[in-house]
Amino acid sequence: MPDTGTEAFQTVRGTAPQNAYRGAVLGCGRMGSTIDDEHVGQPHYPWPWAHAPAMMEARGIDLIAAADEDPEKLEDFKRRWGVSALYTDYREMVEKEEIDVVCLTTRPEPRAEITAGLAELGVKAIFTTKPMCRTLAEADVMIEACARNGVILAMACHLNWYGYYTIARKLIADGAIGPLKTMICHSPSTLSNIQSHTLALLRLFAGAPARWVIGLIDTDEQAHSDTDIPGTGIVVYENGIRTILNSRSESHIYSWSLEFIGETGRIVSRHSHAQFELWTPNPVTGAPAMTHLPGPWHPRSSMVDAIEGVCRSIEKGKETTCPGEFGRESLEIAIAIRESHRRGNVRVDLPLEDRGLRMG
Repeated sequence: MPDTGTEAFQTVRGTAPQNAYRGAVLGCGRMGSTIDDEHVGQPHYPWPWAHAPAMMEARGIDLIAAADEDPEKLEDFKRRWGVSALYTDYREMVEKEEIDVVCLTTRPEPRAEITAGLAELGVKAIFTTKPMCRTLAEADVMIEACARNGVILAMACHLNWYGYYTIARKLIADGAIGPLKTMICHSPSTLSNIQSHTLALLRLFAGAPARWVIGLIDTDEQAHSDTDIPGTGIVVYENGIRTILNSRSESHIYSWSLEFIGETGRIVSRHSHAQFELWTPNPVTGAPAMTHLPGPWHPRSSMVDAIEGVCRSIEKGKETTCPGEFGRESLEIAIAIRESHRRGNVRVDLPLEDRGLRMG
C-alpha cells in the first residue's frame, strides 16, 4: 500500500478529478483513434495524442462508448480499444450510455450542429478538436448552446495543458523574465488547423483577448480563397502584449518554435516542443545566459492531462485553460489575418462584424 502521508503521493493524487465520469469518443478516425500510428519511433513528445487511448489513461474517467457514421471505423475502434458500446447515432449513444464527457473528433463541417445537439442532451462536458468549426457564426452557436445548457466546452488544443508550458507560465508569473512583452511563433502550418494550437496557447499566455490584427498572405490568389492557408501576422492583445506569427519558416513540423520575450529574458521552445530554454542575464556579466527549462515533476501526455483537466473543470463549473472562447478567437485571428491582406494589409479590429466569414 502507498504511504498516503508522503508529499509525492498527495501531490499526484491532488491533481486527479474528484469524481468518476463516463466518457465517449464521437468520431473514430484519425484524431479520435489512430493518429499515434503516425508517430511510432518519434519519442521526443509524450504520447498518446489520440483521444481514445488518452481517455483510457486519464484518471477519473472511463471510455465507455464510441460513435461514428462509418461502421468500418467502429470495428477498427473496437479492435484497438476493446470498446463494445458502438453507435452510428450519437444521440442514442449519449442517452443509452449516460455519457458525461464527449471527445468530439469529427471533421469541422458538422461540429457546430453536433455540439449544440450534445449540449441539449445534457452531457457535462464537450472536448472538441481543432479547428473549432468553419465560420464565426458556427463558433458563436457552439459557445452559446453550451452556456445555455450549463455544459463545459473545451478545445483540444492540448499544448495548453503540456507540463513544460505550465512551468513556463509559472516562471513568467514569478518574474523570471520580467513582464511578458512579445510572443513569436515560427511555423509553416496553415492558419485554422495547426495554428489553432499556437493561437490558443498564446492566448493563454497573453491572459487577455486579442484586439487587432495585421496580416500578410503569400499570394493574392490564396488570400481570396476560403480554404485553410498559411499566413504571417501581428496580433495585439488588449493588455499590449503582441504576437508575431511567421509562417515562412522551413516546411517541416520540427521547425515549429515559440519564443516568450520579457523585459529581462525569454523562454524558447524549439523543434515542436522538444527543447525548452530559459534565457536570463548572467548575474556577473549581465550577458544573456541559457539554461534548460526545468522539466515537469510528473511528465505525461498533454492529451491525458487535458482530459483530466476537463473533468476538473466540470467540478469547478468553469473551463479556464482552453475554453471554447479560445477556439473561436483562434479562428477569428486566422480569418482576420486573411481579411487584412484582402483590404491592403491594414489593421483589422476584433471581433469581426461579419460572422459569416469562413476558413477551411
